Amino acid sequence: MLCNPMKERPKENHTATSSAVAVPILSDVDILVVGSTSAAVAASLEIARGGRSVMLVGDLSYLGSDLAGTYNLWPGDWVNEDPLLRSAFSESATFPARPGAIKRAMEEALLAARIPFLFQSRPVAILRNPAGEIAGVVFSVRTALVAITCRSIVDATDQGLVARLAGVPLRRRADGPSFLTWTVLGTKPPKAWPGDVEEIQPAFLQLREDGDATYRAFRLRVDREVLGPDPMAAGHVARALLVDENILMTADRPEDSPLEMVATPAYLADRIDDLDLGGIEISPGLWMVNGMLPFSACGVSNFQRPDQAVALGRRIGTEAAAMPLRPPADSLFLQQGGPETGDFRFARVFLRGKQRILSLDAWAFSSLGSFDVVIAGGGTGGAPAGIAAARSGVSTLVLEMQHGLGGVGTLGLISSYWFGNQVGFTAELNEEVSRFDSLSRAKNGASWKPEVKSRVYHRMLQEAGGRAWMGSFAFGVRMEGERVAGLLVSTPFGCGLIDCGSVVDATGNSDIAAAAGAPCRVIGAHHVAVQGAGLSARAHPEAGYQNSDHTFIDDADPVGVTGAFVHARAKYPRDFDTVSMVNTRERCQIVGEFEVSPLDILAHRTFPDTVFVACSNFDTHGFTIHPVFMMAPPGHDPVPASVPFRCMLPQGIDGVVVTGLGMSAHRDALPLLRMQADVQNQGYVAGLAAASSASTGVAFRDLDIRALQRELVSLHILDAKVLEQRDSFPMSPEDVQKAARRDLGELMNIAILLAHPSQSRTHLLEVMASDLDRNRRRDAARILGMMGESAAVPVLNETVLSLPWDEGWNYRGMGQFGSSMSWLDSVVIALGKTRSPEGVEAVASKIRELDGKAEFSHCRAVGLAAAMLPDPRLAAALEHLLEKDGMQGHALGNLEAVRAGANGNPNETETRNLSLRELYLAMGLFLSSDPHKIGRRILESYSSDLRGPLARYSQALLANDDHDGLRRDLA
Repeated sequence: MLCNPMKERPKENHTATSSAVAVPILSDVDILVVGSTSAAVAASLEIARGGRSVMLVGDLSYLGSDLAGTYNLWPGDWVNEDPLLRSAFSESATFPARPGAIKRAMEEALLAARIPFLFQSRPVAILRNPAGEIAGVVFSVRTALVAITCRSIVDATDQGLVARLAGVPLRRRADGPSFLTWTVLGTKPPKAWPGDVEEIQPAFLQLREDGDATYRAFRLRVDREVLGPDPMAAGHVARALLVDENILMTADRPEDSPLEMVATPAYLADRIDDLDLGGIEISPGLWMVNGMLPFSACGVSNFQRPDQAVALGRRIGTEAAAMPLRPPADSLFLQQGGPETGDFRFARVFLRGKQRILSLDAWAFSSLGSFDVVIAGGGTGGAPAGIAAARSGVSTLVLEMQHGLGGVGTLGLISSYWFGNQVGFTAELNEEVSRFDSLSRAKNGASWKPEVKSRVYHRMLQEAGGRAWMGSFAFGVRMEGERVAGLLVSTPFGCGLIDCGSVVDATGNSDIAAAAGAPCRVIGAHHVAVQGAGLSARAHPEAGYQNSDHTFIDDADPVGVTGAFVHARAKYPRDFDTVSMVNTRERCQIVGEFEVSPLDILAHRTFPDTVFVACSNFDTHGFTIHPVFMMAPPGHDPVPASVPFRCMLPQGIDGVVVTGLGMSAHRDALPLLRMQADVQNQGYVAGLAAASSASTGVAFRDLDIRALQRELVSLHILDAKVLEQRDSFPMSPEDVQKAARRDLGELMNIAILLAHPSQSRTHLLEVMASDLDRNRRRDAARILGMMGESAAVPVLNETVLSLPWDEGWNYRGMGQFGSSMSWLDSVVIALGKTRSPEGVEAVASKIRELDGKAEFSHCRAVGLAAAMLPDPRLAAALEHLLEKDGMQGHALGNLEAVRAGANGNPNETETRNLSLRELYLAMGLFLSSDPHKIGRRILESYSSDLRGPLARYSQALLANDDHDGLRRDLA
């Protein structure tokens, strides 16, 4: 077992057996290389040079982990021994090398050799052919699975993950190191490090626009015993000891020598040249290039020299490529990983193109122990959830795939609050960070140094009695009926099953709920609106707040995520590094027992089960789709929003509560609910609820909400008035009538009327028919049209035909507030929503007025209207518009196209604007007869776009055969 839980849960009797799991084959290659090291890259290059097809798959978000990941940035006399190392260390204009330059050099080497690679994917099972020979690997991508088939494998992972899965015998090193070593950058040595501190020379020189700076580097050594008996928690414990604002950056991983090695060597080699073929092909078809080879202590030390590791990688690549290849297998089966069986479930992975599907059954895993509460994700909501659960006295484990806690506010460098309700746990956290952070003290907790806040999370969790496994994540669930009873967990040391009493899904992507089979919401055929995403540069070690919004990313899309990191490093070639996580603002969401709507927020709806009150403005980072915002823009001022516990509970699934971006909320309500200050409090709520459920055995949906609310009042997360609140909807008929009598262009009034359509319809028809004010008649018709009322067509038609196009809106991500379409755009869409053929000519006239410089909002409006009013006249007008210069050809289907378009703007919008414009026109044409298949051809080009949301949208449209049903819900 990898853990020694503080409080063991009683072992449960699991009798259910695993059902077959469908796993798509992403690729088939001759030789698969697994790992993120420079040796993995070197082996891949030699395999390709030997004429074999090869693919590299790593579990990090970059390559060169033994250099950039450990801050092994000081080149020695070995730097010119290999062209890969020369490239990695030559691009830096400073000394020593920048991590970002090393990562980019590794990627460019593979791209130049046309070797495909994939990030953030970890091996969890070995595939074998009927003869028992290695035939491929199943990888986890969050809680989804993909397979890559092959004839042989090079295991370049640090801890021999593939070898462990393949059952290679291992034994503990007799001369294994008793200490771990980390490298940090800072201004002074750490104050309270319980081990040796050695300053590294020369100091780090960073060329900066605001003046060059020199940073000191320190190598920290600590006995393993100081970090406790759980090797998976060592990184967490070490970071809890480094709460010191003088430490600016900590290496992702220690300079660690494996404690285990292959068990069957005849002798131990002191040099890599002493290894024979039998020593490095550790099993038929399985090669290894890491410190677990049969090295002596001296040999391990030699292997850790970059030139030696790369040389061994090249040797292994050459020898593997020279071996005869077996033919591809006709059938495949899983090599089992342990005795634990059960009803294992996984999410569906998002891929491009058609894949062969493997049906794999008889899944079994080893046990990694049990905890009362497991938090999947240690970010903005997950770290607070872990602290809350541990403080409640239950055994608590936080799983975090990154190397530190805190998520976007720490590793993502969004190190400042925008809005949010800074009460309760958030206030406590601000105060604790301010104890160690002068910036936080100066800003009253509103800003902070990312590294300090991350380590404060580690310390608070450690002090509460919880633990965290870094570089680890849940990749599947074990179900008992419809309750999540265990998590399949991938760690840097292997994978296995953890039994748990309850789970907090703090992945931000609903990964656990999705794997369990809960209904979830992702981009589909109804719209392609998604908040912009960023992947920021870290300009220098002192850099704090670094926000960006320059692309679209789907967190569950392994190919697209890989492309995003490659793009970012091409985008910021001179910066110190790029962040290790994508900062997406909208992801997969559960369909919960309640969905928070913009109408709920705008009408100040209260609930009987409110568990926190968010407070922000509608920071939309893109365009909105709710009819209320089509007719009146959201304001810039912050608005309070009560959030009920039910929006954290996935429909039909027990044992899991969902926080953050994965909660159940309309996507136009989410921008107001996702502020860090609020998600921190929501995470703390989730941790308290999970602890209560685990300790009492009461399901989340059956918890005593009033008791939970009273505890939240005592913690100042809630105001006492919530204890008396009930659902304030539906509003009274008098209030609805008052809204109809007031300004029909005002946001609050529109929200009330849309929230009560059966009551408001009569009032609006009366206004449209008899009001003396033409503008009120038009506004009433526009609201009725959005409701699908055909009686509004004459007024809408007259409005569209009598007015020229007004000023439209082009896509904007960062800093987008207010309207994302013009007034006339909304009238055109309202006319389309009536589904009346009488509106066709008016819409066609507006299409004919557009040219190749048309704003996105106008193209979106006519595309939607044409889709909802299918007619050959509209199809012909759209075809003519799409033929104009600049309207087509904006899909990005490969890494070369993505890198070619890279520029230094962290908030670039033009590329997205052109693509969105093309997509909405293609959608309108596709759903409006598409006589020459132009719309279909455009959608097919975007179905392989590396920007995941655009690819999802296009695939969903092409796969949807119910066009009439689709038209009812287009946005």
